[in-house]
Amino acid sequence: MTLKPDIKVMRMIKALDSSTRMQIVNLVLNASPVSFTGIREHLETVTGKTISKGTLAYHLDILVQGNILRRKLSRNPDRTYSSYDTTEVAKKTLMALGILIEQEKIEPATPPVN
Repeated sequence: MTLKPDIKVMRMIKALDSSTRMQIVNLVLNASPVSFTGIREHLETVTGKTISKGTLAYHLDILVQGNILRRKLSRNPDRTYSSYDTTEVAKKTLMALGILIEQEKIEPATPPVN
């Protein structure tokens, strides 16, 4: 029996081989859809560093090519806006690989009554 790697999964793994891209995926998973500007502002807040539009576009393109994120374009006469959401395939694969763990919602503790 000869085994060969699943190219789609390999692309996903390669796309996640960056702390910046992992931060993007975590943001989009928890707050999707997220705009290009929203992702940029979040990264700059978290890292304390400025991220250029070109660098962010590069990271987002890798995540889209890896089928982790999908891009939705909205156009108006003046501009084109991009927003990003996580693909269902990525959610399932990330959970199967143990990269993504579903967290239980913890109910806030009720204060004791005196």
